[in-house]
Amino acid sequence: MKKIISVSLFVFLIGLMHGTAQEQMTLQQAREKALIKNENLKVAGKYLEKARAEKAAVATTRLPAFSAMGMGIYQHKDIEMELILPTQKPNPLTGQLEPNLMIDPSTGYPVIGPDGNPVFNMYAWLPLNISLSGAYLAGVMLEQPVYTGGKISAGNKMASIGIEMADENVELEQMNTIEESDNAYWTYISVSQKVKLAQQAVDMLTKLVEKASDAKEVGLSNRNDLLKAQIEHNNAKLNLQKAKNGLELSRMNLCRITGLPLNTEIVAVDTAVPVQPPAELALKEETITGRPEYQLLQKNVAMQEQNIRMAKADFLPTAGFQAAYSHIGGIEFTGTDFTNTSLNVLASVKIPLFHWGEGVKKIKAARLDKEIQQLELEMNTQLLQLEAQQARLNVMLAWERIQMNETAVAQAKENLRVTRDNYEVGMETITELLMAQTNWQKAYSEWIDLRTEYKMKETAWLKSTGRLWKTD
Repeated sequence: MKKIISVSLFVFLIGLMHGTAQEQMTLQQAREKALIKNENLKVAGKYLEKARAEKAAVATTRLPAFSAMGMGIYQHKDIEMELILPTQKPNPLTGQLEPNLMIDPSTGYPVIGPDGNPVFNMYAWLPLNISLSGAYLAGVMLEQPVYTGGKISAGNKMASIGIEMADENVELEQMNTIEESDNAYWTYISVSQKVKLAQQAVDMLTKLVEKASDAKEVGLSNRNDLLKAQIEHNNAKLNLQKAKNGLELSRMNLCRITGLPLNTEIVAVDTAVPVQPPAELALKEETITGRPEYQLLQKNVAMQEQNIRMAKADFLPTAGFQAAYSHIGGIEFTGTDFTNTSLNVLASVKIPLFHWGEGVKKIKAARLDKEIQQLELEMNTQLLQLEAQQARLNVMLAWERIQMNETAVAQAKENLRVTRDNYEVGMETITELLMAQTNWQKAYSEWIDLRTEYKMKETAWLKSTGRLWKTD
């Protein structure tokens, strides 16, 4: 009783603090609002954006890369050295320069020194002084990969698979969100009906208390009958208050899921939980190929296939070229400034030869990863199929329970009518009338619960077959 009063007071204070707004809502509107509000779905959307950005970045690896380069040098001490160089003289016949060798007149051959080398007639002394205290290099560079062993192609394919996986994750979060909003919406409808049912019970018992009181006054019944009616009447009022509190909580939960302020008064368009026979739902052998979970498992296998290509690419030949236009300046060479501006082109080829079996081991590990993902796919495919079949059977069972309950409600209603008529003419006791009314209320309450359960099972079935997010 204290818990009920606390919840009622909490709801009352919220209404006083924030006022009350009103929102008319259908099932589709509940779904749309939940899809807009759900944080997990927003996160999944961000991951999709990230995957697309990564795909765009990977696509640029095929294109040439341009960069600017610059380098400055400050060297505290200059480079000093002396060079003694042999001289050359022009050949009077050919005009070409030739070594200025010392010739032995007696032999006509060059004089050989102690070191075994020819002796020159004259040597040049060259002192060098190189200053790098202000040297610099600046330029632009172009780099273009020609062949990378398939690594660029595999990287682009992995980025494309990443986008597909992120998109499947968005669909998965959509289904989770719709399932949550559907359950909250039908729960709110169900509890609303429970409140109406509880109010009917209170009204019926109010009339019965009045009749029992009148009967006691005229001596047609004893005080015990009146007390029984009053006790049931008090219980009915308590149950009504519980139902109202439950309605407030279910309303606030629906507001939370749909992103509305918690004090929003929701007016549901559906006043009852509609159901349709399973035949109209096309219940048959289920397929799971449309489920995001199944698609994600397949994408994991495809991703591992590209990992194998990446592992192979690390041990295949690669080729590329580089072109640079650069300027060198700030170098002082024996008192003279030295500068140079030139275009340089460099082509390179790299061929792996021997790495102690590293490539074979990495490729084997990548293939084992793929086999693991393949086994995960096979195992989880069976589990997903089992889940879909179980969901289908749950819908069929829920429908059968509704059909059985229809008979129970009709019987309880008829029993209440007959018992009430008999009580009016003194052929039934008030205890039997109260029991008949309790049985009727219990059957009708179950009628509401079964329909709500059916709608939830239907939603779970659509989700298990990958069709929930596609429904209106």
